[in-house]
Amino acid sequence: MIDWGYNMIDIHSLSLEQKILQTKVALMEKGKKLKDKPGAVFFFGQIITEADDQGLEELKKYVNEVYEDADIPPLIPSDFENGCGSMVKGLTPLPYLMGLGATNDEQLAYDYGKATALEALSIGANWTFSPVADLNINRRNPLVNVRALTDDADLAVRMLKQVVRGMQDTGLAACAKHFPGDGLDYRDQHIVTTNNTLPFDEWKEKSGRVFQELINSGVYSIMAGHITLPSYQKERDSEFGLPLPATLSRELITDLLKGEMGFEGVVVTDALGMGGINGWYDSREQTEIEAFRAGCDMVLWPTEHYVENMKKAIESGYIPMERLDDAVRRILTLKEKLGLFNKDRKRFRELSESEREFIRETQKKTAEKSITLIRDTQNLFPIDPRKTKKILLIPVINHEPSFPVAEHLRDKIAERGIEVLFKPKIDGKEFYRLSDEVDLIIFAMFSRSFRPIGFLDYYGSAASALQVALNAGRKKTVGVSFGSPYFFKQYFERACTFVNAYSMLDIAVDAFVEAAFGEKEFNRFSPVVL
Repeated sequence: MIDWGYNMIDIHSLSLEQKILQTKVALMEKGKKLKDKPGAVFFFGQIITEADDQGLEELKKYVNEVYEDADIPPLIPSDFENGCGSMVKGLTPLPYLMGLGATNDEQLAYDYGKATALEALSIGANWTFSPVADLNINRRNPLVNVRALTDDADLAVRMLKQVVRGMQDTGLAACAKHFPGDGLDYRDQHIVTTNNTLPFDEWKEKSGRVFQELINSGVYSIMAGHITLPSYQKERDSEFGLPLPATLSRELITDLLKGEMGFEGVVVTDALGMGGINGWYDSREQTEIEAFRAGCDMVLWPTEHYVENMKKAIESGYIPMERLDDAVRRILTLKEKLGLFNKDRKRFRELSESEREFIRETQKKTAEKSITLIRDTQNLFPIDPRKTKKILLIPVINHEPSFPVAEHLRDKIAERGIEVLFKPKIDGKEFYRLSDEVDLIIFAMFSRSFRPIGFLDYYGSAASALQVALNAGRKKTVGVSFGSPYFFKQYFERACTFVNAYSMLDIAVDAFVEAAFGEKEFNRFSPVVL
């Protein structure tokens, strides 16, 4: 173990291998020891098995092992897009970012970032691959959706700057993603390379403006997406004449992001195993070298031969040493900003009871202020238990693991003294019969990007349920989406009553039920155009 004391490392004191290792983001795997000493070690929530203090201690043990094995203090990142509970059992999930957008509350945005940072630091993480800075302009985009704050650049800039400030003021490095901006294509960059199709002048006012404002306000890192920007790119691949994704494009990373936009922080690739970066070169090993050569400073989950291949690329002159030194300088500067070279720095931040309460309150406030009443022409809200005795509740679900959230909704309504007919699968004949017997019908839709992989449309039995949704009892039907806000237009355009709750979480269910029964106020601000 090298004792680096309080001082920033002199790049020239590092060997070629140490420099290359700084550019590697490895994956922490349960029961497996790292084979080398990478600059960053990412963990998924699956690294722990129990949603309790024992599980968190297990995670801390792994983090400690990474530190003890390192020559240079490592970055410990994860994907805390909507709070740490989105990745780690036992911690606090926050409503998805679009729910935060619906609050239109800049102080709450700062608190959202701070609450994320407090819990992240408590388990030893110091870098989050968030916030999502994409604008969900295409409502058919299958990946961004509620992970984005909005489709509006003005709202995104105001709120995201506060999220980043909340994170970084507290000591957690933020990472704006996915440059040059997802949310325009109808496809998923996990599967194929996608396109930001905005004309360049319009890009500068929308996606580009969001990233530029975050750069100007000091965001520490940016994630390059497997996304093209054809309106800017002149270079095309020789096989099909297509522009390269940002992760492989010198034009987008070196010329535009670092050059014209003046970004001096760390650029990290999105995961190298995704379909959007594959197929441009003959091998994944060549692909990761090309990503670094294009200007990405850190590569996310490279192959086991990455260091060896990078050595060959540097020694042959294919990648100039200046490119490597620039990347290492950016990485070490980030580590210095986080205080990683301070030998008195504690690896785990102890949370006070007041901080734990702050995190809980941030979760609750965000959920309560996000529930958006889109339409209620029949004045069905607030629900009066003295008049509404029986409710037909039809959960619409493609992803079976979300089923307990639907059951939670059933139980919360029943707690108000109402009989709930819970019908996860219902045919037309039964629906027509029951619609006459009940006082209110609720179609509750649960969805989340990439759960399961593919488009956000409903299919099979879920689509069959929606097919009959407005055939009977239309004026006493409530549609509520605990996910995509666009289901209003897609399935319930003729509904008299519709609510967007954005998040497939128990806390969002609680907030919806409280608003529906008049215990809290509905929000009327939509963060996206419907």
